Amino acid sequence: MLRNSVKSLQYSINHVRKSFHRSVLLVRQCSSTSGKFEASSSEELFEQLKDKIRYSSFVEDNTLKLGYRRNKIIESRMEKARRDHATHQIRARPFPIALEQLYGERLQEPSPVDAEESEEVVDYFPYQKLVRKVERAPREEIPEDVAPTTGEWMSDYEYYDEDEDDDRKSFYGTPDPREPVSNIPCGGCGALLQCAEPSIPGYLPSQLYKGRTKQQLQISICQRCHFLKNYNTAINVTVSPDDYVEMISSIRDKKALVLLLVDLLDFPCSIWPGLSEILGPSRSIIVVGNKVDLIPRDCPGYLDNIRNNLTKTFLDAGFTKNNIKHVSLISATTGYGVEQLITKIHNVWGTRGDVYLVGCTNVGKSSLFNALLRSDLCKVKASDLVQRATACPWPGTTLKMLKFPILRPSDYRLYLRSKRLQSERAILIEEEKLRKHQARNTGSPQFATLIGHIGQTFAPEKSEGFDHFSVAQRGGGAAPILTLNEKSEDFINSKWCYDTPGVVQPEQITNLLTTDELLLTLPKQMIRPRAYLMKTGLTLFLAGLGRLDYIEGPESTRVLLYASPNLPTLICDTVNADEVYRSLLGTEYLRVPRADPERLAKWPPLQAAPDILLYGEEKHVSVADVVLSSAGWIAINLPAESEAVFRAWTPERRGIFVRQPALLPYGMALKGKRIRGSLAYREGDAFTKQ
Repeated sequence: MLRNSVKSLQYSINHVRKSFHRSVLLVRQCSSTSGKFEASSSEELFEQLKDKIRYSSFVEDNTLKLGYRRNKIIESRMEKARRDHATHQIRARPFPIALEQLYGERLQEPSPVDAEESEEVVDYFPYQKLVRKVERAPREEIPEDVAPTTGEWMSDYEYYDEDEDDDRKSFYGTPDPREPVSNIPCGGCGALLQCAEPSIPGYLPSQLYKGRTKQQLQISICQRCHFLKNYNTAINVTVSPDDYVEMISSIRDKKALVLLLVDLLDFPCSIWPGLSEILGPSRSIIVVGNKVDLIPRDCPGYLDNIRNNLTKTFLDAGFTKNNIKHVSLISATTGYGVEQLITKIHNVWGTRGDVYLVGCTNVGKSSLFNALLRSDLCKVKASDLVQRATACPWPGTTLKMLKFPILRPSDYRLYLRSKRLQSERAILIEEEKLRKHQARNTGSPQFATLIGHIGQTFAPEKSEGFDHFSVAQRGGGAAPILTLNEKSEDFINSKWCYDTPGVVQPEQITNLLTTDELLLTLPKQMIRPRAYLMKTGLTLFLAGLGRLDYIEGPESTRVLLYASPNLPTLICDTVNADEVYRSLLGTEYLRVPRADPERLAKWPPLQAAPDILLYGEEKHVSVADVVLSSAGWIAINLPAESEAVFRAWTPERRGIFVRQPALLPYGMALKGKRIRGSLAYREGDAFTKQ
C-alpha cells in the first residue's frame, strides 16, 4: 500500500515537472509574440553558429556544474523566466500627451489606459525623446515670480504616505535599484515609470512608487514632470545641443566658479567638446569626477592614477593648468569626497561669485546638488526655513533651474568646520579600518566601496515660538517660513549655487537605448573586471554595443573588460564576426539591444574607427584603454617591447577613444583564474587585498 502511494506520488511529481517545463517553454514562445525572438529559434541560431563562436558568457553562465544544486538552480531560473514574462510580455504605449512646459503643447489630463488592452510593445528611448524645448524670452521681459514652495513636494501626490524622515533624507526622494521598471508610462512625458535610478527619465521616488497599484500609477506623473507642472521648475532636464551651448555661454561673462562634473565610467564621452572655449579662457573650474565608488581598486594609489588621468584628459580638451583649480574625486551617492570638495570650494573660491554645476546628462549633477543642499556650502539663516532651494529663470529663457544661497566662509566659521571635521576624522579612520578588515575576510566589494559622511556644522536652530497646534498661532500668530525669499535682507547679497541643464554628448550612446537597456548598461555596484585571452584574428563583442578586433601582434595577449556585469560578452573569429552579430543581435547571447523586429531594423550598425596601434611597455601593466562609448572600456595588456593593432566598433562609430595611460594600469592583479579550455578567466576581484 505504502509502495503504491510512493509510486503514485513520484508519478504526480514527474507529471507536474513535465507540465512545468512545457509551461516555461510556452512562456518563452509567448514572449516572442511581442517582438522577441523565440528561445528555441535563438538556440537554433546559436547551434548553427556554434563552430564559429569561441566563447559566450551567456552559455558559460548557464553551464551547470554544481552537482546536487542543479535542480534548485533550474527551478529558480524557471521562476525568473515566469517573472520576466510577466514584466516584459506586454507594455502600455506612452500616453499621447505632454506637459505644456516640456513640449509647448496644451496640457491634458491623463486618461487611465489599461496596459492589458495594448497589443503592441512600445520601447521608450528616454534620452532621445526627453529633450526640453527652450523658449526664448527677452531679458527685460523675464518674469520674476515668487519662488515656488517645493520643500514638501511629495505631499502633492495623492498616494504619498507621509513620513517626516523621507524629506530629510533626500530632497529628491529615495531610489530603490531592486525594483523593476513598470509598464506604465508617465502621464506627462511618456517615460516608463521607475524608481531604480533618479538620473533616468520616468523616475518616481520609492516612497511614491513601491506598493502602488497599476491604477494608482496610471494617474501619476514622474518627478521631473511634477516639478515642471506644479512649480515651473526643471530638474534633471536635458536640452538640445544648440540650446545647451547658448545657455552655458551665458556664464562666460560672469564672475563665477564652475564645478565641472564628469562620469568616471564614461569619460571622455561625458565631457562636452569645446567646453573650454564656451566657458572662456580665464574661467576658474574645479573638475569633479563622480561615481568613483564604482571603480575597482587595482593598487593602493589608484585614486592618484585616476586623478592624473582625468587631469590629462582636460588638458588635452583645451583647458589650462591655470583654469583647473582642483581635481576632486567623489561619489554623490555614497557621499565620499563631498566634504573635501566643500573645503576646497571654501579655500579656493569663498564667495567671490556664484557657483555653477555643469555637466552632460547622467553625470550626477542633481545628486551632487542634493548633497550640497544639506551641507556647509548652503546658507542656513532662518531657523524655521523648510525650503532652502529656490527656482530662477535661466538668462534669456523662461526655463527655471534650482539654486541655493552659499554660506559665507568667515574665518570663525571655517575654524568651527575644521574642528568638526577633526572630531569626526578619528571615527572615520576606525570605520575605514573595520571595512578593510571585513573586505579582506569576506572578499565582498560591499565593504570596499568608498563611503563618506556629509555633515552640517551650522545646523538650523529650532524655532522657539511656533507650535502647529497652538490656538494662538492659528489665530494669526507668526507662521513658519516655508520658502526662501531671495529679496529679503538675509539673501539679497548672497552668492548662489546653480544647477544647470544637461545634454547628451554626441559621442554617447545613451539616447539609443530604452529604459530597460539603460538600467542594464549603467553599473550600480563596484565593477569586477572580466579578463580574456585574445588571439590574433579574434573579435570580442560587448553585448550589441561594441566590439574589438585583434588584427595583428603577438600570438596571444590578455585584455580586461570594465563594464556592467549585465552586459554579456562573446568571442568569435573576426572573419565570421559580421555574420555572428547579424544572427545573434536581439537574442539573449548579446542581450542589448532587446529583440524587437521594428527596433532592430532601426538599430544603427556597428562602424569601425581607424586601426589602433599600441606598444607594450611593461609586463602585467595595461598600456591603454580602448573606450567603447558609454558601454565601458577594454584595457590592453601587451608583452614588453611588442606592438599590436586593434580595431574598435560601436554604433555609428560613437565614442571610440584610446586612453593613455590606462585608467587602472595594474588591473591584471584583479583577474580571476583561467577557466579550463576557455578563452575567459573567472570573474575577478573588485579590489586588491593589500
